[in-house]
Amino acid sequence: MDICEKTTFSEGTYDRHPWELARIKVVENILKKTVKIKSGARILDLGCGDAYVALQLSKQFSTASFHCVDTAFTPEIITELSANLGKHPISLYPSLEDLKADLIAPVDVVLLLDVIEHIEDEIGFLQHLRNSGIIDKHTKVIITVPAFQYLFSNHDVYLKHFRRYNANLLNNHLEKAGFKSAKTGYFFISLLFVRLLQKMFIRNRSVDKEKGIGAYQSKGILDKIIVNVLYFDFLFGKFFRFFGLRIPGLSCFSICRIQQS
Repeated sequence: MDICEKTTFSEGTYDRHPWELARIKVVENILKKTVKIKSGARILDLGCGDAYVALQLSKQFSTASFHCVDTAFTPEIITELSANLGKHPISLYPSLEDLKADLIAPVDVVLLLDVIEHIEDEIGFLQHLRNSGIIDKHTKVIITVPAFQYLFSNHDVYLKHFRRYNANLLNNHLEKAGFKSAKTGYFFISLLFVRLLQKMFIRNRSVDKEKGIGAYQSKGILDKIIVNVLYFDFLFGKFFRFFGLRIPGLSCFSICRIQQS
């Protein structure tokens, strides 16, 4: 969850949106099946928001350590979030420079989950990451972004998005930044149709009436059903990608690493 969407940092006073929970399951699947987390892996969650994703992943990958960086972190936010992280191996930093001072070796995995669409010059940002010394040629970078510019709406304005992507645009920008994608695709096919209808409905809605997922109120068992449906949606798209068919979805992803000269 983005910091701007989080209405409070007190644990238990808000509900997690099914989209967020389903995306965590998607990332778990990618880490298990594609990246194959090794024992003692160092994972950087860059643009981590409230660190909820890292907390959930740390329960699945108990031997990994997580380093969470978000420029929205203040000392007060770090203190409040740390209190909810307990004894999980998760450290919080307000910048890559602060993280680098603590690292003894490059990280094994970088998560950029719905982050680069918030950055006006995302190519420059990725180049900075590439040259930071925090990653090397072996580091896998997992990126997710909102898909298709024609779906850009007031919700994107509320979230301070500069753009939405398709697979070709994402790969193009990654190559300009010095990265090479090994796998690119879409997920949440069903939500693509939902977003199309929403855009038609909220066409004239003002930005200040938008609400992020931090305002979500649980629907009980329905939430679990939606999460499972969305995860099956991801597996459905993954099945077709195996045969070389790229089915569009509301989110786009890439698994990449530094391009070798």
